[in-house]
Amino acid sequence: MTEAQHIFKKIELVGDRVLRLAAVELCNEIIENRYKAAEIIDFLGSNKVFGLIARMKKLEAHKDDPETKGRSRVLANAYQYSIGKLYYDDKVKALTTAKEDLAHFYENQEQYFVKRDG
Repeated sequence: MTEAQHIFKKIELVGDRVLRLAAVELCNEIIENRYKAAEIIDFLGSNKVFGLIARMKKLEAHKDDPETKGRSRVLANAYQYSIGKLYYDDKVKALTTAKEDLAHFYENQEQYFVKRDG
């Protein structure tokens, strides 16, 4: 792994953790059924959801991402990296942005899961 790839993975991991924290905070605010909250937190903190959000934000794969499996995974990594990078600049803004993105996804899931015809 190159130095640039190592740095990418480090920032991406931070972004992943910020997004998972945002999922917990969001669920604490909107979910009344505590038994259902854990399931929703796992879903919102999944690479599948991160990939869908990245696609909606029109993100592209990062040039230093060493990942080679699946477009959704690469997009999820790019989204996690963008949140991680924001975290190093402004921690509060990173968490707020992550929470807003996850809330938008949660409230508008049908937009993210639209199936293409053909």
